[in-house]
Amino acid sequence: MKNVLLVCGQGISSHLFLGEAKRVAETRQAPLHFSATSFAELTPELLAQQDLVLMAPQAAYRAQIEAYTTDLHVAVIPNDIYGWLNSEALVKFASQTLDLANTPAVASL
Repeated sequence: MKNVLLVCGQGISSHLFLGEAKRVAETRQAPLHFSATSFAELTPELLAQQDLVLMAPQAAYRAQIEAYTTDLHVAVIPNDIYGWLNSEALVKFASQTLDLANTPAVASL
């Protein structure tokens, strides 16, 4: 199971994505555990628990997050996924980013 953290400026849009992303991952049996937070609530301890941090497009904090640790995989959610709150595409994007695309559960997405 890989931990994926959704981050946006105030935490509102990341929490909107969270419920559906969890549902899609569970339904598709994708080996992903999603959580969400705002940039203000990030801590080095929280980041250390993550395999992937997905940033909202408007949250241009990537460099600041990478300053916490150099081992962290950070990606920006593509606008077409974020703009439509497309949780199925989000799960697929996270899987591809983590190179899980060849697992049977993810291949069906």
